[in-house]
Amino acid sequence: MPPDAAIDPQRLLDLFLTLVQIDSPTGQEAEIGRHLAGRLRGLGCAVSQDSAGNLIARLPGQGEATLLLSAHMDTVGSDTGIRPLLRDGVVYSDGRTILGADDKSGVAAILEALTVLQAHPDWAHPPLEIVITVSEEVGLTGAKQVDTGQLTAAWGVVLDAGGPIGTMVYTAPSQRVLDITVLGKKAHAGAEPEKGINAIVVAAAAIVAMPLGRIDAETTANIGVIAGGEATNIVPDRVTMRGEARSRNLERLDAQLTAMTTALEQAAAAHNAQVEIAVRHSYETYCITPDQPAYRAAQQAITQLGFPFRPKPSGGGTDGNIYTAAGIPCVVLSTGMADVHTTAEHIAVQDLVDSARVLITLICQQVAGVPLYQGGHDD
Repeated sequence: MPPDAAIDPQRLLDLFLTLVQIDSPTGQEAEIGRHLAGRLRGLGCAVSQDSAGNLIARLPGQGEATLLLSAHMDTVGSDTGIRPLLRDGVVYSDGRTILGADDKSGVAAILEALTVLQAHPDWAHPPLEIVITVSEEVGLTGAKQVDTGQLTAAWGVVLDAGGPIGTMVYTAPSQRVLDITVLGKKAHAGAEPEKGINAIVVAAAAIVAMPLGRIDAETTANIGVIAGGEATNIVPDRVTMRGEARSRNLERLDAQLTAMTTALEQAAAAHNAQVEIAVRHSYETYCITPDQPAYRAAQQAITQLGFPFRPKPSGGGTDGNIYTAAGIPCVVLSTGMADVHTTAEHIAVQDLVDSARVLITLICQQVAGVPLYQGGHDD
């Protein structure tokens, strides 16, 4: 029996439905962390939890090259009380909340693969390190706190992408976060507005002058948070903003940051205001090439099961950015989740099953001696 035939659709669906009903918005992962630790121990893993709440599990195997499997346990935003509904082979929420397929579909696929391995102890597989992170949705914070020096994996797979099964993210951008404060001058808006410097006006002028949105094929930028002002009769003297820029090309990223800071500085100068700008490096770009084991193994597993292989660049970061920067090259595979971060989020049961089929095939082929397909990718 090929390994993928051992995936149990009903068992996997039941597991996924259980996981999405455990509340776990970022910062509230304690309950699901306990639940997952218990499941991982029950599947024969040695499990530890770091101070951030990340779970690190290890399962012995054959061969010298350890394989990393990763997903994240937190869900975006503050939605709780998720109630999944199964309709025509697709799992939705009841429409009040997100579903949480991002990334509990990835967690479920990993646990199902481990369940299959436990049920077939005669099947060879490499040593596995499983990292289930917290706080991924707020800048990969959990993964940044993993002591990657304690990981022994040579390469890895992150299950945290959407798109058709067979989609593999091989490159992702760097992200820079801008924390901005515009300082004007307070005055009475009715009695003597001319004595004030309206920080909101300055911020607005800067935003209008900035290139934002899709800059080019590799670069995006956004101002996503803005706050300021006290009352309509007070000229506001302070506005705070938070924005970002991303690119898979560091020269273009630097150019975009320059354009944004220049717009802020020029707007401040034009209104005799001041601006304070702090730029934080959130994560770094990477590119997994077709000659690397992570790329080849994913391609082989996907094509072996008859799915079209869809390598693609991404405009978003994942925990894979952090692992790759630490010397553990990772590709990111699709679980089929769609419309994530919205109340329309959904996942087809067959996609959930097929993502687990790809994963167990990938795991087992590392020791089974399956020749790895050599190929290239298209952007």
